[in-house]
Amino acid sequence: MSNNRQNDLSFHIRIPANKIFTKNVLLTLDGICDHFSFTESSRDRIKKALETALIISVENFYKNEKGVFDLQFHIYKNKLMISIEDYILNSADKYKNIESNNKEVISILKNIEELVDGMSFSSKKGCNACYSISFDVSFISDNI
Repeated sequence: MSNNRQNDLSFHIRIPANKIFTKNVLLTLDGICDHFSFTESSRDRIKKALETALIISVENFYKNEKGVFDLQFHIYKNKLMISIEDYILNSADKYKNIESNNKEVISILKNIEELVDGMSFSSKKGCNACYSISFDVSFISDNI
């Protein structure tokens, strides 16, 4: 797709912090990649990074806790940014009032650094982790 396309995209999804639901996110990501005609190499790198980030979070923070992931997808020109916030829930399914756990999250997400073109962390009260990963993407029509 060219840089003057009219169908840039931004949307939000929320899923339970459970490995089973990462498949829903990857299915959504497949739809985005199909719609924007991302190359196979861009698609594979994005999927691997996002799946790894979510599974690492589930394995490290949600074995004995319930939680949710809020994911915001932004596509503009040749950049995809995914903002991820994860929240631990209490027994009444309300957000636990915790401080951001970014130091631990930063250390466990080192595994995806080589897959992303940018990563930033921020603090948000009540949010276990709050970070964004970005990708410079290639489109099939750019390679023809």
